[in-house]
Amino acid sequence: MALGIVAITIFAILGAQLIRLQLLSPVSAPELITGEQPRFTQSEAARGLIYDRNGTPLVANVPAFVLRIVPADLPADDTARRAALVRIERESGVSVATLETATKHGLALVDSTAPVEILSIPTVTEAIRLRTSLANITAIEVATLPKRIYLDGELVAHLIGHVGSINEADIDEYLKAGYRFDAIVGQSGIEAIHETALRGSPERKLVVSDPTGRELANLTKLSAQHGDNLILSIDLELQRVTAESLAIAIKTGLPPEIPERMPPRQAAAAVAIDVRTGEILAQVSLPSFDPNILGSTEEAALTELLTDPRRPLVDRTYMEAHAPGSTFKALVAYAALEEGIATPGTTITSEGAISVQDEYDPSVTYVFKDWAAHGPTDLYQAIARSSDVYFYYLSGGYHSEGETLFEGLGETLLAHYARESGLGQPTGLDLAGETGGLVPDPTWKSDVIGEHWFLGDTYTFGIGQGYLSTSPLQMAILTAAIANGGEVLIPRIALGTHTAHGFIGTSRAIRNRLSDKKHSLAVVREGMRVAAEAGGTAWRGKPDGLTIGGKTGTAEFGLPYADGEFDTHAWYIGFAPFENPEIAVAVYVEHGIGSYEAAPVAKAMFEHYFDIPTSE
Repeated sequence: MALGIVAITIFAILGAQLIRLQLLSPVSAPELITGEQPRFTQSEAARGLIYDRNGTPLVANVPAFVLRIVPADLPADDTARRAALVRIERESGVSVATLETATKHGLALVDSTAPVEILSIPTVTEAIRLRTSLANITAIEVATLPKRIYLDGELVAHLIGHVGSINEADIDEYLKAGYRFDAIVGQSGIEAIHETALRGSPERKLVVSDPTGRELANLTKLSAQHGDNLILSIDLELQRVTAESLAIAIKTGLPPEIPERMPPRQAAAAVAIDVRTGEILAQVSLPSFDPNILGSTEEAALTELLTDPRRPLVDRTYMEAHAPGSTFKALVAYAALEEGIATPGTTITSEGAISVQDEYDPSVTYVFKDWAAHGPTDLYQAIARSSDVYFYYLSGGYHSEGETLFEGLGETLLAHYARESGLGQPTGLDLAGETGGLVPDPTWKSDVIGEHWFLGDTYTFGIGQGYLSTSPLQMAILTAAIANGGEVLIPRIALGTHTAHGFIGTSRAIRNRLSDKKHSLAVVREGMRVAAEAGGTAWRGKPDGLTIGGKTGTAEFGLPYADGEFDTHAWYIGFAPFENPEIAVAVYVEHGIGSYEAAPVAKAMFEHYFDIPTSE
């Protein structure tokens, strides 16, 4: 009889309650005259899985057992409440003080009907024991929840990210979106960017429960819809080869420790991109981390990760920018050709340095060094041998005793072409936290540093040094644009999702198209081909039997040593195959020389991609 009265009352307000069911997170409803009350409950759907481009799973959902308490279901009588908490303590080991805190603070203050996790249960056997021993305490439940496991740990950690409890600062936003207070959500990487698709739709029910919290009737239910599966552009095996090669490069490139200097960091990054589509095939940053730690309760391991001076949580492929060194010369050559500053046959002689008079005091002379005396050099040889003097001329020109001997691009055109190529701005990668790097010019220097722009700034700009900074991802996109005929692509990690309605893919997108009115890109590609052959600086990046285009970079950084020399970053950019490019790579190794530390990484990446036997 009581249930009949309850049903009549419930159906009278069902329309309004269903609206709340669909739009709001679970809340308690007013108690009915019979003592029973309607209640909304919500259960999250299975989170969508993530795969690489070949269908290899990168994550898994496994069952995890937890002990939870529902504060609203504890006895109202103080003595009975205390007895229930003492019994829970005896069976679970969770102290009464902890239980009191869980039922009177945090989530319990906002929604007393929401279960609060109080214990992670390690085994099925223990879960069964607790469920049996606490069966008649209606405020306690042993729940089986999905736990996110990252199958390849450090290998794709920066890309996939991790999940965790909702941050306090974001709680209102998530509640408006229909989440429970205790929901697990994407916190970083792909997990965060594609949270809505991966989450799916939770199960929501309107039930009737008695005063002890026991469900008496299920009035209506919205079924759960599991999350969509996400397909990434990453090739997991290419990712693995890249990571292994970078680890070797770090070890070989580390300089000896010097007491008065900071210990050298062990860091590197590499990107491989499809030059036709913008799909990221590999994107590795070292050191990496195990994302499973971030979703765990291992406080010691988490603290160690957060305080690691190598900053493993930073993805150096797109979150950091550094001077690209001589890899930037490929862009300078293209700009000089387009502007008519040079032709393929333009010959400049490098005797190992050029001397330039101070613009304001002719009695002061500055010397800008080359790394070698290359002699008479045309544009192809300048790219292949990476002549600094040649690119001093192309970028800033050469003037002697008031006479212009060679008209260079100048800093304004250099900055223009750099920005047209996508430098100095985020690439549009579908991950959060991307840096845009820096393309300097006189206005920037005046506003930020408060100094005049000098000819020396243009010279260092022209060889990829000075204030210029780029990320490995930006350099990979620049290389792809050189290879594909000028399309500056917007990179993408996610290829698409498998939904209930089929596969929905992401679209190829172009940020800009470089002008190529003088077929300058073909000249640059040929120069890079020569650079990757015997006698060029990039030859160590070329696999046997494959024709590629390559360019090395060795960028100075930090404080000078006593002899005036600096530490250097190692860079390498390349594309292959030369005749019909498919893939472009960019490699960055903190500490090293481009041809020695970065080039072998590119070679290993090419060898794997084209299935070429590894050569020594």
